[in-house]
Amino acid sequence: MSHVTCWEESQGDQPELPALRCADAARMRGEPLAATAARYSRFLLLEVPGPWGSSALDARHVDAAAGHLERAAAAADCHVVLIRRAGRQLAPGGERGSRAWALADTSPGAERVRWGSWRDYDDLLGVDLTAPVPDAAGASGPQRVALVCTNGKRDQCCAIRGRPVATAIAAGTDWDTWECSHLGGHRFAATIMLLPAGDMFGGLDPGSALEVVRRYDEGHLMLAHHRGRSGQPRPAQAALHAAAVRLGELRRDAVRSSWARRVPAADGADRWEVGVLHSSDDDRISYQVIVDGSKQAPGRLSCADDVLKAETRYEAISFSRG
Repeated sequence: MSHVTCWEESQGDQPELPALRCADAARMRGEPLAATAARYSRFLLLEVPGPWGSSALDARHVDAAAGHLERAAAAADCHVVLIRRAGRQLAPGGERGSRAWALADTSPGAERVRWGSWRDYDDLLGVDLTAPVPDAAGASGPQRVALVCTNGKRDQCCAIRGRPVATAIAAGTDWDTWECSHLGGHRFAATIMLLPAGDMFGGLDPGSALEVVRRYDEGHLMLAHHRGRSGQPRPAQAALHAAAVRLGELRRDAVRSSWARRVPAADGADRWEVGVLHSSDDDRISYQVIVDGSKQAPGRLSCADDVLKAETRYEAISFSRG
């Protein structure tokens, strides 16, 4: 009898191994973080201490007016995110006082957060989700906001890895720090978004999260953890990451995307040309980056997934000046 046969026959006596969590699986397969930031550039933040459902406006946890709000947000292409202070939750039916809401815009040149307060979802129906966030938004509340995804109902990795990170940032920095519901990319937990710019970071623990925020405050990006900037097309995110690595440029906003367009490819690839501007001292140099999108091997993208899924991954294949 071969060793293989003996091993196979012995499996019935072995205890079943626990399922591998999605964040562990992503690390094991070496999945890159770059070019995975959220597609949204506008976010409606709603303070809801708890409990949270698997989606932000889960009908089991909010009242009927939330349905109107959800439709208004969808029409405005605005992502609703629930927020709460680290560790703060209420039991179902708990006392409801005045809570914070915020409308954040991460679009270039319009990076601002407007704050307000609410008691019932009806109070939010008058908020214009399409209106520009005014220049005076800073007077309404904090403009350095750190969101840390901790939505365990949506994905266990976010809760397990995110909560210690939220606690560390809240205690170790002067950023206005909130736990939040789904930001996208459970497998990159712990993941954070810094508003109003919308820069997203992943693969964090408390130590690396504090280092990311420290360098950010100094005007630099920690590229090893940078997922990209929310609101930018993923081909542009991939081009900007490639340019920053190629140029050795860590300064925030020193590398910007000026245009992006899909181009035909003989091999049928999802190919893009992206214009990149690099600002250095008094000089601005333009580059052209070619980015290809390709379907990756199916993997476990969330702890809640019962089937493997494949995502499109965008990577730079050429980089030239001009």
